Amino acid sequence: MLGKEAIVSFLVNKQIGHIFHLPGIHSLPLCQSFVKHGVKTVMGRHESAVAFAAIGYAQATGRLGVLVVTPGPGLGNIVSACLEAHGDQVPLLVIHIDTERNEIGKGVLHELPDPERIFTHFTRGAFVVEQKESLLPALDDAYYAALSARPGPALVSVPYALLEKEVLPSPVIGERAVAKEPDLTGLDDALSGKERPVIVGGGLLMTEELGLSLETLCRESAIPFLATSAGKGVLSEDRLEAFGCIVKKGVVRTILESADVVIAIGTRLRDVETKRRGVKIKELIHFDVDDTWIGRNYPTKLGIAGNLKTSLNGLCRIMKGRKSSWRLEELKALQQKEEINFLRNAPGFRIINLLRDVTPDDAVSVWDLNLIFYWAEYYFPVLRQKTFLNGGGSSTLFYAVPASIGAKVGRPDRPCLCVAGDGGALPMLGELAFVRQNNIPVVFLVYNNNSFGVLEHYMKQRYALEGSMSLTNPDFIQLARAFDIPAKRAKNLDSLRDVFVRHVRWDEPFLIEFQYPGFLPPWEVQ
Repeated sequence: MLGKEAIVSFLVNKQIGHIFHLPGIHSLPLCQSFVKHGVKTVMGRHESAVAFAAIGYAQATGRLGVLVVTPGPGLGNIVSACLEAHGDQVPLLVIHIDTERNEIGKGVLHELPDPERIFTHFTRGAFVVEQKESLLPALDDAYYAALSARPGPALVSVPYALLEKEVLPSPVIGERAVAKEPDLTGLDDALSGKERPVIVGGGLLMTEELGLSLETLCRESAIPFLATSAGKGVLSEDRLEAFGCIVKKGVVRTILESADVVIAIGTRLRDVETKRRGVKIKELIHFDVDDTWIGRNYPTKLGIAGNLKTSLNGLCRIMKGRKSSWRLEELKALQQKEEINFLRNAPGFRIINLLRDVTPDDAVSVWDLNLIFYWAEYYFPVLRQKTFLNGGGSSTLFYAVPASIGAKVGRPDRPCLCVAGDGGALPMLGELAFVRQNNIPVVFLVYNNNSFGVLEHYMKQRYALEGSMSLTNPDFIQLARAFDIPAKRAKNLDSLRDVFVRHVRWDEPFLIEFQYPGFLPPWEVQ
């Protein structure tokens, strides 16, 4: 078959639901095959946005995001998104329709030698198709690299001329092992006599099967559960055992200080998520898919690398019949009292509680880096898996608007709320054209404080400079209406609640401009 047909056949056989793609002259033959075979494509207005949409799709569904890009600027425009997929361990397959390598040096269109080398340090693998026999094997290699035990982006470069040439079929390669089996030797001894264990869970636990096992373990053994930012939602935060994000202070810090062992599962315990936020761990047992991060930021009494399902099952067997000495009801009541007494007047806390009240429990919320998000990371209760998406993998801006589109495409059954600051939203709001064209029912909340809010805070705090991070913004309501998307403005919390209650339907695109002054981030309040 022709190369373009082989690619489509490969994707269909892998049950890929959507292809994210901004077309170019090099990829037109593939576009023709997509149309011919009824492949669902998501085409935005900028490669960066399309790539973030693919990431949002993967995060919300747990499935592979597939991105097709053209050479030169098309490929260059996805660098930030690939950094995010790498940092947040999101499975992303990038099919790069390349120039002809034998034409490099002649000044051909989009000429760039070895373009995949750009991605060397933040992909799970970069593969080059050099002859027709290697097309399908290279696609297969990239597919399984993206879905490896520690998932991430993988790239395969395909010369555009191969799309219209016949390629040879390749043998069917069976599913590959994604993680080695862990060696649990020493785990029983490490847990012997421990009366106050704490479990810290990360994003690699974000599957229904692992979540159920963890829920049973924490309930039956009365073990408190703390989540990293990436792990929010692994267990519903309304459960007795779930105390929210590990970066909280108060009761969460008390739990960590009183614990006689911390059991970290499926998290890298990255500095940005833990240590630099003041998280201290005295004794650590660390389960992860490999040993890359074990012992890197915290001394580890026992590190166990390998399949997390096997590791969690082993932990459950050892803990079966044991009950910790934690008094979870008392701790939970104290935490609730603490938040009411000390945070009730903090604007950020009030905003995220309002958003929780007016947002359906199963809604997917997608967040850019902004002052509201920082409070949400600490205090927004996440009640379902894969419903709290953010660009924390590489702390990228310009993520939320396109990622929310991808999330809604992947989970049309769930309401979707996008929360973006004015600085992060504006450059990506051109994607409202795609939203309107395809009637994607995302509710966009643009928090407009006419500045890069947290940067403005630090410029005041550190350098006594005021207004240096200010922004001049358009009328976001008129901007939305220019795309024929209904919109309302709110200037205080009462009017914000009113807009949600009276005007937001969740089954149509809608934009809310929330004009509200800046406020302190959560780490400055407690």
